[in-house]
Amino acid sequence: MRRLALTLKPAIGLLVLFLVLIINAAITYRNGVLLVEHSRTAEQTLNSLRHVVELQGQLVDAETSQRGFLITGNADYLESYSDALTTLTPTFMGLYESMGDDPLWEQRLDTLQSLVFLKFRELQTSIELRRHSGFAAAQKLTMTNEGKRTMDRIRTLIGEFRSEEARAFSSQASRVQNTVTTARASFWAVTLVGLGLLIYVLYTLWLYLVEVRKTERTLRRQALRDPLTGLFNRRFFDAGLEQEIMRSRRSANPLSLLILDIDHFKNFNDEYGHEAGDAVLRAIGQLLQTQVRGGDVACRFGGEEFVILMPDAALQSAEVRGRQILEAIRGLEIPHQGHLLPPVTASLGVAEFPSHGSSAERLLEAADNALYKAKRSGRDRMVISGDAEAVA
Repeated sequence: MRRLALTLKPAIGLLVLFLVLIINAAITYRNGVLLVEHSRTAEQTLNSLRHVVELQGQLVDAETSQRGFLITGNADYLESYSDALTTLTPTFMGLYESMGDDPLWEQRLDTLQSLVFLKFRELQTSIELRRHSGFAAAQKLTMTNEGKRTMDRIRTLIGEFRSEEARAFSSQASRVQNTVTTARASFWAVTLVGLGLLIYVLYTLWLYLVEVRKTERTLRRQALRDPLTGLFNRRFFDAGLEQEIMRSRRSANPLSLLILDIDHFKNFNDEYGHEAGDAVLRAIGQLLQTQVRGGDVACRFGGEEFVILMPDAALQSAEVRGRQILEAIRGLEIPHQGHLLPPVTASLGVAEFPSHGSSAERLLEAADNALYKAKRSGRDRMVISGDAEAVA
């Protein structure tokens, strides 16, 4: 009986130790996952705060620059205004990426973006008045206090952003600290046998981190790109068009817009199936990526429609590019399920800012009307906005 007891004690001790190691390993693993989640959320919150501070600084710089120009008429004061205008879209993209998973904040960001663009339009209007009509005209516009009211609304929204994000960051930092403390206590409870289990936990945690980062990159890409074609999506295009129009208006350089529509695409889908239609869309998307200049932006506008934004490009340059794109589409060979699909063609509408439209909406409308004329006159051709005849 005594021998049996001496035999059971080590076995029981080993069993208890094994159970303690398993529990400790589970706690350590859980703490690691929580640390990653809290740290990632805290980092996301910190990025949001940084972008909000950058946006506020850009607005202050732009307004200060505008006031200096209004008072002195010296164009050198507009350098800070131009810098702020250039960095505005990247700042908003950063904000959307860091807050895009929160529908409430996304609505607030949309409101903030509209107010900021409105503020920059007001600043631009006063600058143009000072430049062409003198100080008195610009001062009269400024004294309406429209700009101040817009800026007050922007400051209120930014204040809400900063206040709530600061509270969120403080909460996340506390959670991170608590998780670190618990993880440290668990670590000192690990025995030599448990070290092997800890190494395994750290290894699985590393795999988890790699997967999380991969997923984050995928989500950021999906937020700005069309998953089927790989081109930028409508949301990116809308923001980019507004920005490029403001830049074109400021620099007095032309801006061209091309809208492309695949001919008879619905009939093609009905006859060959949606998978074949997707193959055509992917092929067009890949082709457009090779046909645009480095500074151009090709986007999937929706359905079978694509748009190409060409900053600093006159109408003649856009016309040449449109001819090349139509010719390249005619020559496409699209494989599908071991066979080549029938040839496809496209219709194209072209418009130039500011000749054919003085705003984003009017420029889009002009290009769309030109596209409609191209389709109505026989398809597989290009129409320049305002032209009477299509160009095959």
